[in-house]
Amino acid sequence: MSEGAFKRMRDLPSHHLLGAGTAMCAGCGGMQAVREIYDLLGEDTVFVNAAGCMTLLSVYPFTPFPGSWLYTAMASAPAGAQGIRDALDILKAKGRIEAEEDLQVVCLTGDGAAYGMGLSPTSGAIERGLDFLYVCYDNEGYGNTGQQTSAATPHGARTATATGAAGYGRR
Repeated sequence: MSEGAFKRMRDLPSHHLLGAGTAMCAGCGGMQAVREIYDLLGEDTVFVNAAGCMTLLSVYPFTPFPGSWLYTAMASAPAGAQGIRDALDILKAKGRIEAEEDLQVVCLTGDGAAYGMGLSPTSGAIERGLDFLYVCYDNEGYGNTGQQTSAATPHGARTATATGAAGYGRR
């Protein structure tokens, strides 16, 4: 995507790159956000997905992505993105790929992988100046495993692991 490519509404993409037929929950807001991000960034994008709800976007052997996708363990999306970014930069430096063959790297995580287990790798990637987009689908709990409380759960929210009136949400 070139800078300033979208100056008017009619400049926005009119078709979707992300295919249909996923195992995602009907009406998932996260899937709609990924669809829009993919449309804006274009096919030259690689998605690095931490384990979580978004994992359902690509269940082997089927995927709605016509482009590249890497699935990682829950806290490892930034490390996977770092590996891809480093590999692409090395290939460009050695002349094995042209600049126009480069890919935009996007991390997809849920709030469990972003706020909880993945905070350290994410902080490290930011400190190293990793060139990537980071998308966190915050459903305010560990949604893929029964909606347990996460670090993103707002105060007073009821989750599967909250007990009694005093146990709702974060304190």
